[in-house]
Formats: sequence, C-alpha cells, structure tokens
Amino acid sequence: MTDTRRTQINDLSRTQLERFQRHLSLTGFGPEAQLRLLDSRVLVIGAGGLGAPILTYLAAAGVGTIDVVDHDVVDRSNLHRQVLHSEASIGRPKTESAAAVMRGLHPEVTVHEHREPIGPENALALVETADIVVDGSDNFATRYVVSDACEIAGKPLVSGSILRFAGQVSLFWSAPDEAHWPAGGRGPTYRDLYPEAPDAGEVPTCAEAGVLGVLPGVIGTLMATETIKFLAGVGETLLGRVMTYDALTASFREVRLLPDPDREPVTSIGADVAGLGGGPGAGAAAGDACAVEEDPALHPVEGETDPYTGHPYGPEDIGIRELHAAVEAGRIAGVVDVREPWEYAAGHVDGAVNVPLGELWHGQEVPGLDEASEDRPVVLYCKIGVRSRQALAVLRHRNPDAGLRNLVGGYEQVKAVTEEPSRSQ
Repeated sequence: MTDTRRTQINDLSRTQLERFQRHLSLTGFGPEAQLRLLDSRVLVIGAGGLGAPILTYLAAAGVGTIDVVDHDVVDRSNLHRQVLHSEASIGRPKTESAAAVMRGLHPEVTVHEHREPIGPENALALVETADIVVDGSDNFATRYVVSDACEIAGKPLVSGSILRFAGQVSLFWSAPDEAHWPAGGRGPTYRDLYPEAPDAGEVPTCAEAGVLGVLPGVIGTLMATETIKFLAGVGETLLGRVMTYDALTASFREVRLLPDPDREPVTSIGADVAGLGGGPGAGAAAGDACAVEEDPALHPVEGETDPYTGHPYGPEDIGIRELHAAVEAGRIAGVVDVREPWEYAAGHVDGAVNVPLGELWHGQEVPGLDEASEDRPVVLYCKIGVRSRQALAVLRHRNPDAGLRNLVGGYEQVKAVTEEPSRSQ
C-alpha cells in the first residue's frame, strides 16, 4: 500500500493514545503502522457472521474509515454466530447495529453505511474509494461480483468463507506492487482459485447446511488480521496462498495459488453469475445469503429463475399465495415439512406434518401421498426450497404419478407474508 499518510502522532487525541498504546509500543508495529491504519479506508461486504469479528477488530485497531455493505436486518437466528449484534438489535438494520458497536470501540472512526445489496451496477463505485476490500458475504455470486470489481479497479481483496465446520481465507490482488509480489505481473484473484461458479444449488448455504457458531469468529479474525497487516505494512500477507481451517481436527492447511496465465483479464462484473442462487438481484443480503424478501416467490412463472435456489421454476413449483388459496379451497392432500425436527418446532405451516428429508431418503411414508393427485397435491417445503426440491425428486422417483408440489421460498417466504407464523408450544 502506498504511504499517503496525513495523520501525525501529535494529531491523536489523548483517548486515542491510551486506546492504541499496545500498538504504539509493539516492536515491529509502532506509531508508523498505527498512523497508517488511521489514514486507511476499508470496504467490508457483510455485517453478519464473518463481518462481526472483521468490523469489530478493524474499528478497535484504529482503521480510520470503514464502509459496510449490508441491507439485511438482525434476526434472532443470527445471534449464535453474529456476535456484533444482540437481542436489543433484533429488527434493526445490521449496518446500524454494527456502526453503533464500532463507534463504541473507537468514537473517532468514520462509518459509512450502505444499506443495499452489492451487485454489478454499484460494485465498482463502492470498491474504488477503498484501500482494501474485505468480503464477508455468504454466496458465490456476490464473491464473483466483488472479485471482478476489485480486479478491474486493481484493489486488494481479503476473502473468506465458512461452511459447517470448516473455512478458508486468502488475499487476492490483480495488480500487486513489487513489495507484495516480487515476481511481478498479475497477481492471483478469486477467479484463479475458482474459475467457474458452481451450478445453482450445488453448494448449500449456511442456512441449509448449518455452521458451527464459533467458526466465523476464527475465519473472520484471520481476515481482520490480514487486513490490518496489509494496511499497516507489517508481516507477510496471504497473497498467493490459501489457508484452510478444520475445526473438527483443529488443523490448518495451506496451498499455493498462482494466477492462471491463460485466463483473460476481467472486463465486466459478474457477467457469468447472473441468476446464481443467493447472489445480487436474488433478494439476498450481502452478509447472509439466506435472507429473503417477499415478492419474488409470490407468483412463480415457469421458466423464470427461483431467486432462492437459482433453478428455473417448473410446473411443480407453487408460490405462497397459491398455497393459501388451495388450502382454503380444500385442494390440498397434505403439507409436508421436510426440515429437521428442531426447525419444525421453532415454527411451521399450520397443519403441516414433519417428515425430515433424511427419513424420506430411507423410505419413510408421506401422509396423504396415496390420495394425492394433480388437482389435489401434497405440498413439500423446507427453509428456502432446496431440500424440498430434493424431497420432491425422491418421492417422484418412488411414485412417478403422485401429485406433488414444491413451495418456492419455503418457510422463509411463509414468515415474510404471515404476521403470526404457527409456533409449537
């Protein structure tokens, strides 16, 4: 990073001198590095699981300006891993909750809230003002968009991801300086690690597969560390290396990453990931790909893309409005919740029976299936529509003529249009 420092040590307030004294006295860091942090501007994508430790530690370390992008609001299900927020934050914009915490740690920090998704239309403008970008998003489409914008703008990018019990982190930079990339030439980017996006629904989100609550803390803290090192000009960054962490075995691994010499430089943003589930324009927040909005699944049109899974709508997909109408008219043979029992217990559709997907795989019978027809089908649902599609395929293989429907948007869509979802006592 080019040293364009403006702040001098005499400019620091007494409280800042007290706050950063462990940095100021740290051999190999000291006042010079601290002043670089104060003059730095960081763009952070997502104020969720990864964003929580990233934003907390960047603010506490003294980064002068932080832009945070997230258009989601705090939900109670976030709190087991998104420790930046609390019960008192539920229903508030995540950027607002995060900004309050950051200002509490460092009152002099400048925080810019961007309560909007990041997509091809705004990514470059958001990226261009930053010294470094930190991507804490939870879906492939957003990661490709952010990576493309950083490659075009020549900005360094700290990227991390988590799923179940494992995570990874790296630093990408298409236009590195000689100090960080002595070999010269183009540096590695996210597209060198993942040249092609996975098919829609191929990789589950954290909402579908789950994630160990403490894991974002481990990976997010590593991401914050890489960001601080880069800005302060200390140590060796992860540029050209990908670090992976397995929480179950308490082990770290590292692989080398070089730029693909045959890959053409990026000239447009996210051109090949449009419609990929969970990404920009799909109604998902940057910090939580599981977030949903009401409108897209109300009246699914065959052939258009399901924003929750990335699959095209088919003749077996129905929206929540259509389900409500069919129930009222008595044109439903049954409603089956294929989520896990604990998910069902937390809230479910009135009258639904719980038959988890795993039990369906092992031959569990579905109530009402024998009486189901195309005019009076059994409706399957899960959280957002991924597992219910799998359940439909299992049951269709078992009984090709059964009347079956998949509720797009799943229970998240039910909650979006119902003020008082059914809850078990």
